[in-house]
Amino acid sequence: MSLISQLPLGIMNSICSKYDVILASSSPRRYEILHDIMGLTELKTMVPTFEENLDKTKYSTNPIEYARDTSRRKAQSIVEILSDYQNENSNEIEKPKLIICADTIIIDKDGKIYEKPITKEVQMRFLMKFCYEDDEPVNVVTAVTLMKWYNKEDFELVPFQDETKVYFDNKIPLRVLQEYVESGDGLEAGGGFKIQGQGGILIEKIEGDYYNVVGLPLNKIFKGLYAEANAL
Repeated sequence: MSLISQLPLGIMNSICSKYDVILASSSPRRYEILHDIMGLTELKTMVPTFEENLDKTKYSTNPIEYARDTSRRKAQSIVEILSDYQNENSNEIEKPKLIICADTIIIDKDGKIYEKPITKEVQMRFLMKFCYEDDEPVNVVTAVTLMKWYNKEDFELVPFQDETKVYFDNKIPLRVLQEYVESGDGLEAGGGFKIQGQGGILIEKIEGDYYNVVGLPLNKIFKGLYAEANAL
């Protein structure tokens, strides 16, 4: 058994005994990071209602702020959901909530934001640029909003972020890019690739937290929850 699977167990149990821990995301990768790797076995999920439609042109000089604002808006939408639920079911809310919201974006050297490509043609353009056109790594930024929610009038937002530099292999054969795109892997992922899947073939190295590229910064999330455990 690895240290990472042993160490958090008591801490995670302490957190779950005091809070309902909720991942505000439908991402299976984020769920796996928190539930399977970190040991939050009682983890629940909710889906934010925020549509993630902020105008990217307003963030051209500070693209990281786009991720921060999106993460915060997701958290605020969860506040509204919980408040509505409390209004209708005031006697059913027994424990405070500890809610994890996040937004991950890919930023190139010029500050352009890359999210999900949607089509294979767009995905191919993304990967061609990352592998052959840029001579610098892309920056993967995950903005996290950790929210402690007691009731509709008493909640606290704790924001933080992590950044990982991803270096694509500029010597990867074009055929590999084409076959990767045709496989469908990464089509609905930010930047058009999944580092934990076949997309890892395209990546020469990274600098920073691997799990941040997958969807959540494991180290910083753990530190945030550890701080809550010590506050119990």
